[in-house]
Amino acid sequence: MTHTNPVSPRIRALFVDMDGTLIGPDERVSPVVRRAIQAAHRAGCYVIPCTGRTRFTAQPIAEQLGIPLGYAVTANGAVAQHLGTEEIYLLSLLSEELALKIAREVYSLGAQIYLFEDSVVYDVERSRAIYHPDLPTGPWATPPRYQPCPDILERLPFMPVSLSTFGSRAQIHPLASTLQERLTGDVSIIQSGSEHYWGIEIYANGVNKATGAEALTKHLGIAREEVMAIGDHLNDLHLIEWAGVGVAMHNAQPELIAIADHLTASVYEDGVARAIERFILS
Repeated sequence: MTHTNPVSPRIRALFVDMDGTLIGPDERVSPVVRRAIQAAHRAGCYVIPCTGRTRFTAQPIAEQLGIPLGYAVTANGAVAQHLGTEEIYLLSLLSEELALKIAREVYSLGAQIYLFEDSVVYDVERSRAIYHPDLPTGPWATPPRYQPCPDILERLPFMPVSLSTFGSRAQIHPLASTLQERLTGDVSIIQSGSEHYWGIEIYANGVNKATGAEALTKHLGIAREEVMAIGDHLNDLHLIEWAGVGVAMHNAQPELIAIADHLTASVYEDGVARAIERFILS
């Protein structure tokens, strides 16, 4: 457990992860969680989704919260913006030179390459994900968003926010270690996933959910001590450690539970609602 304060200040901002935290495999926010989020919003707390998803896949979840579209951190902290006004507070993209270097490294290891567009607008035409046409893809890689790109190792049609590859956890762990050695200092490598697909997501150096959240709290004039964060996976580690109150879901990875200040119920037991009731509404 870390940085627990004897007297907790009022929570003015809640950064909440999506997959495994707000939603389960059915991608639905439960009525209990929705009501708690609405109550937190009425109490004057900013409720800010903080996800590894890009805006294109995050916004449909944000729209389920039952509050006006507002601030969000997407792409694991590479993008911080207001979903309503589309104002950007942080945008960290990979240069074409660096993205191509990473793509060639991943390809040399025999893994598929997915390069994601920044997705700062809610538009499928500007939220593309390109992949190598000669390598197998996952079942999610469907058009029109996902597009084969024969030149993916030579030139790119956009500056990507991230490069990802997916596989079993047993496949991805050693691949991540190899890439970390080969790309040291150039990038931020984040792992996350499910029992079916584990992923490596590679961003510009320094990108993580905490840097995205910090960009928004600086804009809003909110201190770190006035922030609560809730998450479940390895990509939430920086965020949970940074927040004044860091909460891990009961279904969280052991590494996250170990550094969190508090443990709440699982996503299947409305853990987000319980944390909101305890730390914001009480």
